[in-house]
Amino acid sequence: RLATSIKAVFDECPYEGGYDLKVGTSERGDVTVDDKKFGLPQFKHMLVVFGGVAGIEECIDADESMTLSGKDARKLFDLWVNTCPYQGSRTIRTEEAVLLTLARFRPHIVSRGDSATKAPKVIKDEDLNFSDGDDLSEESSDEDGSSDSD
Repeated sequence: RLATSIKAVFDECPYEGGYDLKVGTSERGDVTVDDKKFGLPQFKHMLVVFGGVAGIEECIDADESMTLSGKDARKLFDLWVNTCPYQGSRTIRTEEAVLLTLARFRPHIVSRGDSATKAPKVIKDEDLNFSDGDDLSEESSDEDGSSDSD
């Protein structure tokens, strides 16, 4: 969801009791997703916050309603995570950071979230049945009856 300010991100939470896991993303994070010990605690409502080009710290400094300084941004979050260590670039665009972070968090979200986020049963290749069996379909063969794999 979009918020009008960084303070509103927390103050306008739609869940009674607020978010039970607040994650800030920063290239200066205390922990990276590459750490072998990285994991997410159990949660029901997780919030992941992304800053602009200058980071969450700059968003906090720009929000006049915040009493916290941007250099203390980490204090707003349960986890302060670098989701792209060794990024090799000064900045990552927010739309790239969102996709990258969600992809890196997915295994942790599935294993630690509530039952609605649990991974579905994995289907093995040997459990799959196709309607045309071993016969090639018309789409996969040439007019003369030969297939691309001949």
